[in-house]
Amino acid sequence: MTMIPRNYLVNDNCSERIKPNLLRDVKTEALLVLVRTALERYFGELDKVNAQTTIEQDENAAYVYEVLQKLLENLQKHVVNVDYLINLVNQSNTRPEIRSLRKMEEPLMNYYDIMAQQVKNHYKGQFVYLPVFLVICILAEWILGEEKSTHMYPFLDEIDFLELMGKFEENRESFFQDDTCRISEIHELSFKMIQKLKSYKYEVNKRRVSKTRKKK
Repeated sequence: MTMIPRNYLVNDNCSERIKPNLLRDVKTEALLVLVRTALERYFGELDKVNAQTTIEQDENAAYVYEVLQKLLENLQKHVVNVDYLINLVNQSNTRPEIRSLRKMEEPLMNYYDIMAQQVKNHYKGQFVYLPVFLVICILAEWILGEEKSTHMYPFLDEIDFLELMGKFEENRESFFQDDTCRISEIHELSFKMIQKLKSYKYEVNKRRVSKTRKKK
């Protein structure tokens, strides 16, 4: 893995980014980019409605909130979010000097996109129900189900994903909506997302010829 210094980033998106060198580890990074982005959106919405007091009164909700808040703090330190990727694409269109960075981040973008597209297709532009449970499920499916290594992100080892899921499973009957069990639905969606990520193969464009080689 590579610790990318702050001044190497397009913006101040994270202070101590851990950047994998191997494509298999970039898949884990992409998953964490999705998780960081989702958690930032979720906690941002909670802050808007001042839901902190209500959460503290529910023991299960307070536990989930505390664990995910700590996870988000670690992710913000070591993993970029989708805003970084969007900024990189936009700026590279007008700043040729950072196009090489965009190329380096291309696998990460592709891995992120296939998962984000899966969510978009599933909800068809509607409200994403229980986004925090979806985050927990995709992490559990990847780390526990697929047995992917967390050695680059040791803070993930501090999380008991089964206990987190159990907090929702205990109240499964509360999560029925339109005769659909949203808990089961999210389990199925997370499985599909992980299968997409697992099977997707990033292919380097080998047909590209550098200007230097072309002149020879």
